[in-house]
Formats: sequence, C-alpha cells, structure tokens
Amino acid sequence: MHKYNNLFSAGHIGSVSLKNRVVMAPMGTLLCGANGEVSDQLVKYYEKRAAGGTGLIVVEVACVESVLGKAVSAQICIDDDRFIPGLSRLAGAVQKYGSKIFLQLHHAGNQSNSSVTGGKQIVAPSSVTNSAVGELPRELTTEEVKDLVRKFVNAAVRAQKAGMDGVELHGAHGYLICEFLSPHTNRRDDQYGGNFENRMRLATEIIKGTKEKCGNDFPVIVRFSADEFTGKGIDLQQGKVIAQALEFAGADALDISAGTYESMQTVIEPLTFSEGWKVYLAEEIRNVVNIPVIAVGAIKRPVTAENILKEQRADFIALGRALLCDPEWVNKAVEEKDDEIIPCIGCMYCVDTIFSSKRIQCAVRAKTGRELEFTYLKKSGNNRIVSVLGGGPAGMESARVLSLRGFKPILYEKERQLGGELIPGSAPPDKEPITWYKNALVKNLLNTETTIHLETRATPELVKKDNPYAVIVAIGGKPTIPSHIEGIESSNVFNAIDILRNQDIINPDDFVVIIGGGMTGCETAELLERKGTHVTIVEIMPELLTETNGAARTALIDRLIQNPKIDLKTNYKLKAVHERQVELSDTRQPGSIKLPADKVIIATGLSPTHEEIAKWKQAFERVVVVGDAVKPSNVAFAIRTAFDNAFVMR
Repeated sequence: MHKYNNLFSAGHIGSVSLKNRVVMAPMGTLLCGANGEVSDQLVKYYEKRAAGGTGLIVVEVACVESVLGKAVSAQICIDDDRFIPGLSRLAGAVQKYGSKIFLQLHHAGNQSNSSVTGGKQIVAPSSVTNSAVGELPRELTTEEVKDLVRKFVNAAVRAQKAGMDGVELHGAHGYLICEFLSPHTNRRDDQYGGNFENRMRLATEIIKGTKEKCGNDFPVIVRFSADEFTGKGIDLQQGKVIAQALEFAGADALDISAGTYESMQTVIEPLTFSEGWKVYLAEEIRNVVNIPVIAVGAIKRPVTAENILKEQRADFIALGRALLCDPEWVNKAVEEKDDEIIPCIGCMYCVDTIFSSKRIQCAVRAKTGRELEFTYLKKSGNNRIVSVLGGGPAGMESARVLSLRGFKPILYEKERQLGGELIPGSAPPDKEPITWYKNALVKNLLNTETTIHLETRATPELVKKDNPYAVIVAIGGKPTIPSHIEGIESSNVFNAIDILRNQDIINPDDFVVIIGGGMTGCETAELLERKGTHVTIVEIMPELLTETNGAARTALIDRLIQNPKIDLKTNYKLKAVHERQVELSDTRQPGSIKLPADKVIIATGLSPTHEEIAKWKQAFERVVVVGDAVKPSNVAFAIRTAFDNAFVMR
C-alpha cells in the first residue's frame, strides 16, 4: 500500500472522474494575451502542472465581463466566442496527461479599479467601498444583475464548447459573487438583496442556469469564503448555511477558502501562518453537506495532504503556490520522493509580481511563468569543470543546473553544511519551511554529479588546481555596519546573522537593542523575545518593514505591536554605543535619548563584496557573479541569477 493511499485514490466531482485528490487552485498569472486570449506561455504553464501529475486543474480567473469585471490588467476573458479556440487548445494540452480541467468564472466587483476598467466607475451589489481598493462602486441595477447572471451562464456554455470538463464559480475573496452573499457588501432592497434567500439568488441562478444550458453532467464547483475575517461580513456560521444553500441549488462541489482584500493575509497567507491552517473551515463545511469539499490553506507537503484526507476533513486538496514552486509535486509524491519536492516558503514574491502588473514569478523556481522560454535544457557542458564558490541557494542552484547540462561542477563551501543564509533565515519563529526548502535544495544537488567540498575556504590558488572552464562566484554579501559611530566596535555589538546562527550569545535577562527595522531585525526580535529577552527595535524611517510584502508586513507588525516585551522606536538612529547603554538621536527634531542595552544587534542589511569579486575576476578569465554577491536582495534574485547564468553558459 502506498503511504499516500488516500491522496492518490480516484475521486469524483459530479460526473467527472479524477485520477487523484490533488487540485491545482486557481491563481492569476498575467500570462494571457493583452486582450484576454490564451497565449502559448499560458498553455505551457498549465501543461507542465498536468504533466506533473495533478488530478484537476482549475484555470485562473476568467472574466465574464471584460469591461467592468476585471481585477487585473491581463486576465483571461470568456465573454465572447472568439476566446473559445484558445481555451480549447488549453483544455487539450492538459487533458492529454489524464488530468481534468475546469475554468473559473469571475467578476471582480468592488475589488476592481478604474485603471483596469478604462476609467469607468467600478460596480458592486451596493455602494460599499472596499478599503483595500479605495474606490466607491456604483450599485448595479436589477436588470444589470440579471444580465450578469446571463453572462456567467453564457461563459459556462463557452467553457463547455471549449472542451473544459466543468467550471468553478469564484464566490470567494470579496469578488462580485461573494459581495452578493455577504450582508456587509449586499445592502440592496430588491430581489437580489436583503434577506438570506435574496443574497443567495445571484449564485443560485447562475448554478441553475448553467445546469439548464450545459446539462447536469457538466459539473459546477463553487469557491467561497466560509469566513471573511473582517468582523462585518460572512462568518463560519453563515458560511455553513451558504454551503447548504449552494448544494441545494445544484453545486457539485465546494472549494472552501476565506477572506477578502480587506483581510488579505487570510486569502494568501504569509509564511508565519501554519501549514493547512484554513482546513478547519473545510472540515466544518463538510459536516453539513453531502457533496465533495475541497480544502486549501498553505498546504505544502504530501504528508499534510494525506492526513487531511485520512482524517476525513476534506475530500480533495487544493495546492496553489506549492505547484508554482514544483510542478512535479504530485509525481514526486507518487514516487515517494518527498525530500526532492521544492516547497513554498511563503515569501509572497509571487503575489508581489502580480500586484506589480508583472507575469507570475516564483522565488524558488526560476522557470515559473517562463516555461515556454526554458523548454529545452541544452546539454552542451562536455564535462567541462566549473568551480562554484559558495553553498547557499545561488551556489547550489548554479551547480545543479550546470550538472544537468553536462558540466562538472566543483562546489566550495566554507561552512560545515550547505545552505548559506537559509540556515540563519530559518531560525526565527515559524520559519520551519525555510529548513524544508534548504533540505530540498541539498537533496536535489546531491542527486547530481557535483563534487562538494565543505569546510573549505576557496582561494584562487586552490581553485586553479581544478583548471576550471569558468568560476561561479556565489559568496553572498557582507553585513553592513554603520560607520563613524562611537562604540560601534565594542564587544557587546553583534551582527544579526551571527545571533541567528547562535542565539546563545544572548542571555534571557538581557536588554537588547536591534538597529534596523527590516525583516531581519523584526524577526530577530521575535526570536529573542521568546527566550524571555526584552527587545527594542530602532528604525530610522517612520515605519517598520517598508520593503516587505503587504500581507506579511501587516501580520508581523500586528504581532510586534501586541507583544509587551518588544518596544518599537521609529524615527531614531544610532548615535553611540556605551557600556550597557545606547544613545539614539531623533530624526524629527534635535535631541537624543538613552536606552539600556546589554547587547546591541546590527540588522542594517548586506553589502556586495566588491574587493573579493575583483580578486576572482583578476585570477580567472571567465567569472560569473550570482546572488547577493551581485547585489544584496532575496532568494528570488539568488535563484533567478543562478539559474539564468547556468542555463545560458556556453
């Protein structure tokens, strides 16, 4: 018996049979054409996930009304027959692998904005502004609502004509259908608002209309937020009643999510949310309906997915970002190669790219969103030796790709283990997925023919013995230390990376001052506070975490504000370090303050190691610099520069 017997058992949604219980959750990609048509890039993106073994793929938000219904600038459209051929090609590309494909039908409602509607005022059930968007919507007339029902149904008919196996209605995350369901956003006094039955009417009519036009053997899934987590809309008790009404209306399955743009961290959760945290919502819904329920919520590992099914908390598992990170997630799990799965680290990089109007990207997988550009890995290495300096993410990715291309990488790492900055990066609370990621990088590297030298500090003299064709410099950056500050070189001043590597430097009863309110400084504060240490974060800017993703920033700042053992000092900079004390100057006005400080931790970022890089470029003809050695950035930059340079090396 397979250890994931439940996960890889067949299942049904309506009349559609699925080969396993893994569903690819719909995620906007911006990979379609400028006019909403299916592109070659989009086809290849989904084809890779189908080839990876996914049982059901739910294709991202397809707009049923392309003027007022879009959420983003580049979104699949299905409001005209001209989109059918492209969608048909997409369906065929997925189905040839034995996967099934549903199209998600969508209207953004009050979570659209005038920049994507051609300047037209956005629309909604009622004139209720979503605070995350900040635009006042126009209330739809009764006739406009009835027309939207027709548009959803016609979109389902087009999806069926295109060869899709079914459709999913997007009634979650604060979009139009969700807005009609929610008493907070639906304040109408016609047949589509007021009491519960009227608030359900839009969704009910779409389901019934789809069944009438497409037949009962064309399944309809409804995705909805079982709890909006806003304190003023749908809560779980209302969610249960909505679920029963959707089943009664004819829905074939329910895809249980949560949140709206106003509670975005519950829609797309940052790393600090525990794996599978939202599954309890699916479990509660499953207890009151008799149709299949799909669970979602930062599910990253096969063992987690299997346990959810085994405990009968859900019938199917939706994977979102997990399949961005590793399209082969299912195949690797089938082969029980879990340790080779590249897991999601919850960094929100994919979200940032979309909300920056860029096509989908993934921090830990350089090919995501670029599948068409990297379909063929040219094996032209001819056993030429490439010396790789550094065993962090950039160094490991460089060596892995070069080995697959037929080069012979020799990797040097000065520490006793591979991982680089991922090791201290995994130390703060709730960062275990960083360790999973580091372990997966190591495992995948060990599967190649890379020669690895640990506890070896590379020098030009040592590397010249390899007679390398090229040298990859992946040595990372160096900590930035504020200069010209009195006492900065005192014995009680430490770098944040050193503390994350060895927390025993700090005593539980120490008063600690952290200079720098970025992610590293704030996470170090949380780590030390859990030891019982009193911590003060000092930030020169008016706010903390100014370069951090919105949802992750909100979640972390909320925790810091609510923590009585962490003090926050913004608009201050370090002036001097004294014995057991620091002096801070106020950036807003003349004057300074003094704080007790047994230990001072500098968390002001990294700088490139220009002198070290120059040494290697002087010693070797062909030198490529990747990762933080180019410029201090993030995992995404490290992986992207490593992969791209290794891919094109001639």
